[in-house]
Amino acid sequence: MKTLSNVLLVVILTLFCQLDLVAQDDSLNKQIWQSIGGQEKWDSLQFLAFSAKGNTISDQLSNDERKFLFNRTTGACRFDGYKGTDQVTYLFNFKNPGSDKLFIRGNLSADEPELKKSIKNQLFSDLNLLLLPTLIGQKNVQLKSQKESFSAGQKLTIANISSSGPIFGSKIDGLLYIDQNTGEIVRYEYTDKGEKNTYEVSKYKEIGDGIRLPSFFNSTSNDQKSCIFSSISSFVQVEQKKFTEL
Repeated sequence: MKTLSNVLLVVILTLFCQLDLVAQDDSLNKQIWQSIGGQEKWDSLQFLAFSAKGNTISDQLSNDERKFLFNRTTGACRFDGYKGTDQVTYLFNFKNPGSDKLFIRGNLSADEPELKKSIKNQLFSDLNLLLLPTLIGQKNVQLKSQKESFSAGQKLTIANISSSGPIFGSKIDGLLYIDQNTGEIVRYEYTDKGEKNTYEVSKYKEIGDGIRLPSFFNSTSNDQKSCIFSSISSFVQVEQKKFTEL
């Protein structure tokens, strides 16, 4: 009987610990959502535009500032940037592959498959940073609290973020450092293709309707991976020709 009682005690304590961890993770999710304006506001956002520089992932694209405008619901997207000194506009859909239009120096081009692929990959790379706080809302993403830490006067929660499948083209597996006072992500560590990357995340910007997103990702391991989002805006309505015409 004593052995059975001990087993039951261990089972009960284990269940309580698991429930406590679930409650902690749920509280952390809510804190992150509150830091950017709330999940309901984010879910109602349809059009997003941003300008970015840095963390250029392909030599098909120049290091000049690039611009993206996209419809979160349909996947319709517009890219404006440069390949070398040539101005490029690419109109495509990142959710449903189909008809697209590529303009180079204002002329419609039927070639350049590598350039098109690079632009799409660049979009995914940018969104994995810019939308980092919102990734916790994806069904196949898990956020689990690990421990607490103090750094530069900040009390931080360190949590593991991982996905069971690709998010914007790649799986997620890393650590988030969250300020316990603000709920903001201040540091992001992950490994990509065997290379460890660490970002200091800061300068959250108001983008409309009370939504805030991080705009500065300073790579402490590789300067070329640093990325600045100089402008971020949300829109209720956008002219359809933005996705179909030069």
